[in-house]
Amino acid sequence: MQNFINLFNMKKVATTLFFIMLCFFNNLTTFSKEEQVDKEIGLNSTFNDCLKDVNVEEEVKIYLGDEPVYVDLKECLDIALLYNFFLKSANYDYTRAKWEYKNSLTNFLPDVSASNYSIFYSGQVLVGAALLENFNELALSTYVRGTHYLTKGGEQIFEALSRKNIKFAQKHNLEFTRSEVLLYCAQYYYELLRTKLGIEIYQKNYKERCAQLVQTENLMNAGLGTKFDVIRSKTELAQAKQNLLDALQEFRLAQAKLANVMGVEITTCLMPIEMEAQIYTLIEENKTIEDMYNIACSCREDIKKIRSQIKALKEQKKMIYTQFVPKPRIIVQEQWQGTAKAGLGPAIVLGAYVDWNLGQNMGFGTITQAKAKQAEIDKTIVDLEQSLRDIKESILKDYYESKISKDRIKISNEQTDFANQSVKLAELRLDAGEGILIDVIQAQTFKTRTRIELVNSIIRYNIAQVQMLFDSGIISKDEILKAYKP
Repeated sequence: MQNFINLFNMKKVATTLFFIMLCFFNNLTTFSKEEQVDKEIGLNSTFNDCLKDVNVEEEVKIYLGDEPVYVDLKECLDIALLYNFFLKSANYDYTRAKWEYKNSLTNFLPDVSASNYSIFYSGQVLVGAALLENFNELALSTYVRGTHYLTKGGEQIFEALSRKNIKFAQKHNLEFTRSEVLLYCAQYYYELLRTKLGIEIYQKNYKERCAQLVQTENLMNAGLGTKFDVIRSKTELAQAKQNLLDALQEFRLAQAKLANVMGVEITTCLMPIEMEAQIYTLIEENKTIEDMYNIACSCREDIKKIRSQIKALKEQKKMIYTQFVPKPRIIVQEQWQGTAKAGLGPAIVLGAYVDWNLGQNMGFGTITQAKAKQAEIDKTIVDLEQSLRDIKESILKDYYESKISKDRIKISNEQTDFANQSVKLAELRLDAGEGILIDVIQAQTFKTRTRIELVNSIIRYNIAQVQMLFDSGIISKDEILKAYKP
């Protein structure tokens, strides 16, 4: 009887081992299917990979199929200042304005001209009332003339002053474009870093979902789980795939934006060297909104540009009123005239002229032109006021964006710690049979969300700091990099 019982127990153990082996191979087949699906998006995962660190650069290289070009923020700023196309265009505008100003200065120089002619007369020639017959003579004439318009009643003076202020406006525009390039380059670099770190988080989440699916199928095959848990795990795995693919797409677009502002090939696979997001404080915390606004009023290059434009318009209005002013000019001419037989004789001509048109169209044309120019001046003054208001609004927005993002960083750090503890506790409860799968899923989802929120808060803070440098008009490469330590 005892031998029969032992034999029965041995059969039971063998049956149990066979069932476990069957479940194991079934799960290997199931996971191989998941791995095949995983390979379809170019990201290799195994069950044990869930406990390993994610190599984001390698994963992105496999998926995108491009060799990454590693850069840091300093390199990006240097390249952008050299090759950005908007900056090149603004530089050409400034160069054109410089030459136009120099051209206006040449109006103060006299016009110098020279002329020469030879005329052969043969036969009858009528000179006044006298008719000369059998006349054969070669007439010669040469002269050099200098004309000076004496500023055309002041018109040339105001034109030169207008061109000078336009030159200053284009110079301020060039500097403002440089500031914009620095702003956008830093902003796009931080956004690219954010998407890179997001890929790491979503990739880790995807592998956790893979492992979770294997675990739930093991439990179901062992009779300890349900089909609902498996379906729920597959749903979460599909969502994790979707989040990862969205992050990869966002990363590729962020690469293109940064490459564009840098002036390099758009398809360049730029890769930030940082493996984590760091906080960079660029504005002193004791600075108030009014402090930054007052600095902006005197330092912003776009504000200086508008002020120079207003000065140029005022000079143009004065130039219009010179139409009422008499316009004197003088002519000095030295000439040599004669014939081939008699030779050339010198002659000097001095002339002084005054033109006075009393304005265009009886003065009404001049007055209407001046009124139109004044309206343009008034409009530009209003534009200046609106620009100052927009700057103050932007300072306020970025000031509180920076302040709130910094507070969010503290909260997100705490949430991340709590989320990690929550996942561990949920998994322990599930293993002990006291918890359910939905608790683990919710804990993992919350952990992923808090990690993403932490990265986003840090990047938003850094961008807001750079934006406040720009808003205040004190942005420069050195200011952006003064706290940068990759």
